[in-house]
Amino acid sequence: MTDETGRGSAAAAPDTVVDLFATWLDELAGAVRHRFQDLPDDAVAYRPDPGGNSVGVTLWHFTRWLDLLTHQAWRAEPVSGEVWHRNGWAARTGYDPTGLGFQGYGVVTGFTVEEVDAVPFLTSAELLAYFSEVTDSLRADLSGLTTGQLHEPAPGLGGQRSRYSWLAPVLQGSFGHIGEIDALLAMRTRRMAD
Repeated sequence: MTDETGRGSAAAAPDTVVDLFATWLDELAGAVRHRFQDLPDDAVAYRPDPGGNSVGVTLWHFTRWLDLLTHQAWRAEPVSGEVWHRNGWAARTGYDPTGLGFQGYGVVTGFTVEEVDAVPFLTSAELLAYFSEVTDSLRADLSGLTTGQLHEPAPGLGGQRSRYSWLAPVLQGSFGHIGEIDALLAMRTRRMAD
């Protein structure tokens, strides 16, 4: 789990790979909450150069990957089954990323600068809400899996990859993006001090 600084702790020693992923998901959620709770809009929107992603788009990016893998890959649901669509985020924001970027997944990977610019601004509270809805859905799926099922092919998006092979790189990448968010926020703080 995470401590008061938002860093992970060694308090829990998971027994299985499924338990490890559940622990990592909890640690990721703690890290995201630590950074985004009450984060002001100008910090969420901070983007050091026009070719990069903002703090908010970075969180939205890895949340979109978690949404896609849970609903399309693991559950074999259509795009409309993703939290972004099913829970009304696309309707409220007027933004549907379907068909954009890498393999048309709409997850920022492979977006042009113009496509990144079109991603709607979400406040820290909205980003946290979307992230929580997605991770709650993934956590529910994880809680019902055995290690064997984790290694079986996931039924969606071609059925060629296991749930493990979908989740492991996305979770690892998400933690990497937490470091990116930290770097962006540190850059913002330094620029504000100048």
